[in-house]
Amino acid sequence: MVINYQKIYEKLGYLFYAVASADKVVTTAEVERLKEMIQKLWLPAEPSTDEFGTDAAHYIWISFDYLMNEGVDADIAFDEFRRYYLEHKDHFPDEMRKNIKMTCREIAGAFRGPSKRELETLQDVEDLLQ
Repeated sequence: MVINYQKIYEKLGYLFYAVASADKVVTTAEVERLKEMIQKLWLPAEPSTDEFGTDAAHYIWISFDYLMNEGVDADIAFDEFRRYYLEHKDHFPDEMRKNIKMTCREIAGAFRGPSKRELETLQDVEDLLQ
């Protein structure tokens, strides 16, 4: 089974954006926490790179940044991740799912703790990844 980590990380950017923008506002604290999590958790996770030598985990930030700049609705971003996840569930081992949940919680809690809407999104993530 060949796993396309670049595509997985791109779609994770959608999920993490959905969490950060669930309450219609992406704060600097949420952005900074995501960047920290990419450095601490996602870059060391596995060694894949794109054709230019860029670590594939950087695609988390690339897609997040794109969605933020475009002002994409959180529900649309979440649905995009959900579709991809359900089609490629076998590409998401337990450890990766654990890291996804941790990153989502960190983003949601980065600015004054999670909002009501972020808590709902976190529950959606839990339900999806169980």
